[in-house]
Amino acid sequence: MQEILYLLNQQLWGNGLVILLLGTGLFCLVSGKFAPFRSWKKFSRNHQSPNSAKHTPFQACMTSLGAEMGTGNIIGVATALTLGGAGAIFWMWVSAFVGMGLIYAENVLSCIWKDDEYSGAVAYIRHGLKSPVLSGIFAVCCVGASFGMGNMTQSHAMAQTLQASFRVSPYISGILTAILTGIIIFGGAERIGKFSGMIVPVLSGVYLVTAFIVMFRFRENLGAVFLQIFREAIGKSAVTGGISGYAVKNAVSVGVRRGIFSNEAGLGSSGILHSETNESPEFMGVCGMLEVIADTFLCCTVTALTILCTGVTGADGGELVLMAFRAGIGNLADWILPPIIALFALCTLVGWSFCGACAFRSITNGKYVRIYQSAFCIAVFLGAVAEMQTIWTMADIANACMAYCNIPAILLLYPSTIPKRKKFVNGE
Repeated sequence: MQEILYLLNQQLWGNGLVILLLGTGLFCLVSGKFAPFRSWKKFSRNHQSPNSAKHTPFQACMTSLGAEMGTGNIIGVATALTLGGAGAIFWMWVSAFVGMGLIYAENVLSCIWKDDEYSGAVAYIRHGLKSPVLSGIFAVCCVGASFGMGNMTQSHAMAQTLQASFRVSPYISGILTAILTGIIIFGGAERIGKFSGMIVPVLSGVYLVTAFIVMFRFRENLGAVFLQIFREAIGKSAVTGGISGYAVKNAVSVGVRRGIFSNEAGLGSSGILHSETNESPEFMGVCGMLEVIADTFLCCTVTALTILCTGVTGADGGELVLMAFRAGIGNLADWILPPIIALFALCTLVGWSFCGACAFRSITNGKYVRIYQSAFCIAVFLGAVAEMQTIWTMADIANACMAYCNIPAILLLYPSTIPKRKKFVNGE
C-alpha cells in the first residue's frame, strides 16, 4: 500500500503539476498586469467589515496565516533542506512569488462567487464553471487534506517535538491537543477567528526574534549561505563546478512542493477563509498576498537561514531546527521552540478544521458537520501516535488533487474578472 501511494504521489507531483502551478501563477500576475502589487494604493485605506461577517478581515487573515504556517514553516523547511538541498529554498521563493498571483486570484474568485452554502474553490467551481461534479470532487479532496496536511501531520509533529524536548508521551499530548482543538472548533467561526487573531501575531513575533538572534550570532556565514542556495538551485556542485540535471529537478520538485505545503497557493483553500468577510474581493486578494510574504518569504526563509548558517546536520524536521536554535541560544531553545511548534500546529488544526467543515458542509448539504468535527478531533489523537510516512504521502496526494481541480477554474474564470477590478487597482 505504501509503495502504491508513493508511486501515485510521484506521478501527481511530477513535472506537469510543478509547471502547471508555476505557469498559472505567472499567468495570473501577467494577465492582470501585476494587479496584486498595484492594489496597495487602495489597500492602504482603512476598511471595516460589517458586523454580519463571520470574520473581520484581521481574523480571516490570522486564521488563514495560522492554517498556512503551522509546522510547514519550521519542520517542512527542514525537510526540504534534507531532501532537496539548499537549492530547494530558492525554488520555494519562486513558488511564493508566483503563488501571490494564485492566492490573489483564488480570493477574488471566492469572494465573487460565494453564497450561504458554498465558499472558496467549491463556490467558484460550482457557480463559475457550472460544474457541480468537479466542485464535489474538490470538496472531497479538501476534506481529505484537512485530515492529512491540516491535522494528522500537525499533531504528529507537535507530539514528536514535545516528546523529544519534555518527554511528554504522544498519547498524553494527543489527548490534550484533541480536547483543546475540540473546545475551539466547536465554538464556531467566531471562536476560531478570535483564537487565531490573538495567538498568531504573538507566536510569529517570538519565533522571528529568536531566529534573528541565532542568525546574528552566526552572521559571518550568511554570505556563504546565500551563495550556497543560488549555486544548488541550478544544480552546480561546489566541488567540481559541474551542473547536475538531477539535482536541479530534485531541488525544484521539493522546493515547489514544500512551498505549496507552506503557503497553500493553488490549492483553493485560502478563499474559504477570506470569503467569510464582507470586504471587497480585491481587498481580500491583497490580504492573501501579504500572507504569502509573511509565510514563505519571511518565516520559511528565516528558518532555512538559521539552519544553514549554524551548519547543523545529522537530523531532520523539528530536531534539526532545534539543533540550530541550540547552537545559537543554548538550552534555552528547548523552552522556546517546542511550545512555538506546538502552538503553530494548533493554529493550523483549528484553521484547517474550518476549511474542512465548509467543504464537508457542501457535500452533505449542511448536515452532519458535528460528526466531521468529532472525527477531526479523533484524527488529532491518531496523528499524534501514528507512524507518519503514509500520512505525509496521502497529504501530498490530497494537495495535488485539490490543485488539479482548482487550477483549471482559475485559468478559465480569473481573466473575466480583470475589467471589473480596474477601479480598485487604480485606487478609485
